[in-house]
Amino acid sequence: MNARAPRNQQLRRTWSSVFETGTGARIYPYLMVLPAIIIVVGVVVYPLVSGVMSAFYDVTLRTLNSGDMAFVGLRNFERVFADPSFGIASFNTLVWVVLNVVVQLSLGLGLALLLHRAIPGIGFFRSGILVPWVVPSVVAVLTWRWMYDPSVGIVNELLVRWGIIEDYHPWLGDTATSLYAVTVESIWKGTPFVMLLLLAALQLVPRSILEAASMDGASGWRKLWHVILPQIRVSFAIAAVLTFILTVNNFNAIWLMTEGGPLNSSEILFTLAYKYGFQRYDLGMASAVATMLFVGLVIATTLYLKLIQAKEGE
Repeated sequence: MNARAPRNQQLRRTWSSVFETGTGARIYPYLMVLPAIIIVVGVVVYPLVSGVMSAFYDVTLRTLNSGDMAFVGLRNFERVFADPSFGIASFNTLVWVVLNVVVQLSLGLGLALLLHRAIPGIGFFRSGILVPWVVPSVVAVLTWRWMYDPSVGIVNELLVRWGIIEDYHPWLGDTATSLYAVTVESIWKGTPFVMLLLLAALQLVPRSILEAASMDGASGWRKLWHVILPQIRVSFAIAAVLTFILTVNNFNAIWLMTEGGPLNSSEILFTLAYKYGFQRYDLGMASAVATMLFVGLVIATTLYLKLIQAKEGE
């Protein structure tokens, strides 16, 4: 052991000198991040590129087995647009996203303003409101599915007792209410995350600005619109973008509660892509829908962030 110690020390000094001078010093930072780059390429970049490429090939269960995946250009996109389910899913996706984003941002901001006040026991309420967010997605969805049960669900029981409805209603089995019933669950689970982001932003707003606004006679709504919101604009934009992305990709809620039914009434583009790929075994059409979703997310997010930056520059 004593004889090997000087040799190990000499090796460490040699390697240290290599990475502290010359070319070694320049490549050392890249070597440190190389494992992370390999993981990102393997887990994110390669599947993304492969999925986009599959949208332009005839990728079905038959062609996968034979290895004969022919290039078909835009034919997969044409087949998707010709499918009546695509139009229904597109409209449902729009309703689904708008309702989730608007309501979650509104409720999240309202809760953040309430919990920002310095009152006794406020920490308990802050922790309690975060419970829906920390509950696993599958557990939350299955719980709400039981609550909506047309026979023993607590939602029907409460609404009947309060006189809002006269009889039990199959919320998830009715084409008129299935999408909105799932939206309620999604809003319940996602709002605490928005509240947490905005509450953290509110705590960074200088108290002197709020006191100056109060001394100038600003009312609650005027103070919110002209003082608070401009101060938390960046955090609000981040919350909006994240809510938008998470809502579009919220596959668990709709699939586990309705599977896009009944009669496609709660079908969104994500569940439609899943059905193309894993029920029809047409991965080309599934990749086409996924590619359009990806492009739409990138465009919408970029435009929104550019709009926020433009307002900040005014």
